[in-house]
Amino acid sequence: MKTMFSRFALAMAAAVAFTAPAMAQKQGGDVVIAMTQAPPSLDPHASSAQVARNVNLHMFETLYARDENAKPVPDLAEGATISPDGLTYVFALRKDVKFHNGKMMGSADVAASLERFRKGGASAALLAAIDSITASGPNEVTVKLKSVQSTFLGNLSSPRSPIAIIPAEEAAKPIGQASPIGTGPFKFVEYKPDSHVKIEKFADYKPNPAYKERDGFAGAKIVYLNSVTFRFIPEAGARNAALESGQVQLNETSDSPTAKRLKDNPAFTVIPVLPFSMQVVKFNHAQAPGSDANFRRAVALAIDPEEIMAVSYPDIYKLDYAWVYGGSAYHSDRGKWKTDIAAAKAELAKSGYKGEKLAYIVDNTRPSVDVATVMQQQLAQIGVNIDIKVADWPTVSKVGFTDEGWNFWTHGFGIEPFEGPASVIAPWVKGVSQRKTDPVIDGLFDKINTEMSVEGQKKIFDQFQDHMSKEAVALNIGNYGLFQIASSKLKNFKAYRIPRMWGVWLD
Repeated sequence: MKTMFSRFALAMAAAVAFTAPAMAQKQGGDVVIAMTQAPPSLDPHASSAQVARNVNLHMFETLYARDENAKPVPDLAEGATISPDGLTYVFALRKDVKFHNGKMMGSADVAASLERFRKGGASAALLAAIDSITASGPNEVTVKLKSVQSTFLGNLSSPRSPIAIIPAEEAAKPIGQASPIGTGPFKFVEYKPDSHVKIEKFADYKPNPAYKERDGFAGAKIVYLNSVTFRFIPEAGARNAALESGQVQLNETSDSPTAKRLKDNPAFTVIPVLPFSMQVVKFNHAQAPGSDANFRRAVALAIDPEEIMAVSYPDIYKLDYAWVYGGSAYHSDRGKWKTDIAAAKAELAKSGYKGEKLAYIVDNTRPSVDVATVMQQQLAQIGVNIDIKVADWPTVSKVGFTDEGWNFWTHGFGIEPFEGPASVIAPWVKGVSQRKTDPVIDGLFDKINTEMSVEGQKKIFDQFQDHMSKEAVALNIGNYGLFQIASSKLKNFKAYRIPRMWGVWLD
């Protein structure tokens, strides 16, 4: 495992790793955040995209949520009573929760939301173990499982495609068509897909009384700001210019040269975050040649991850072939491979590939385009002909979840390794990501969800990593980080999986 975390980045990490002195919180003010892309949907059940989480998790909440260390904790639920056989969960709901439309949240809303997600949510596999969902009282929901699932509360609290609670009438709508009405500390104002999403403080929001502080996606969500606008600025230079001119107060993803230039400027705070995501390359298994494991292995052997990451994420990357982040109990070096051009050519010769052009879809952010461009050059060495097709994230993600129009797709895989093994395996279940069902992966997902011990789960996850490597189902190129740069006027901001705007204020 090789890390490229420059002295500059290490210095920045040390500089921001301090406990802020007590400051007087100020009410009011409007924050603008520069984001790379527009969210593909504001229906929380419809997308697992990072840009969707950035916005949606300010407006929507879940029964259980992940704390700062990714542990599942109660959020809209007061807690859960679990039957001795592990098959029945009775959730007591908080009684003081109001939706943005003024309706009080009740068990019917919760039951309808869970039913909707398990039937068609972007990560519906997380709730596959559910047998029935019942509104068993005005403020009580009972969930019965088909079999014991050790990861059920973890799955329920997943922020990847949040299992958000929405009004029952919204839950009756098809996936992708629900209005953005949630219970979160901010409520929807407007969405202009070519420009921005704006949200504002929800005046009737009551922070969870069980918590005193901000804690991951849970905790006390206290809002001091009047509004937050997420402005979509794909070009890195334009995001930096907007920050430096005062048009935005937070650049959610900046580049290394700008971070270095602003590190000593008292008007800004530079925050390095590593790891933030894995750079994953997907193959379309529904179409030749991606359907051929020989071709996929040829690609794996031909590419040089070091060069790809060094070009795409200078100063802030880590070569790591594991499908979870370092420090996890499930981390290992399994699946590591070496570049071997001769072996790559031999594997390619066994495949049916004849030199035809292959579509490599990629969103229009600079690192993603760089990854595709370097891979294009590397694969040309063995005779693989790549045609890079660049579009915005909503367009690319729409194509990437269909069986046609693409052969390769690269993007970040960030929240899944943060959550753990079940969430890492889930996107590949029923062929959602690779577009063809893989019985081995589906079987391992079932096993890891019922295995109670960490040791047993690790053995199962090792099998998953071995399978991903042997069959080259997809490629984990390495971990990348990012530099977030905030205006010094933005107080008490702490980097996390999303740019949380509760607990912060403007000075």
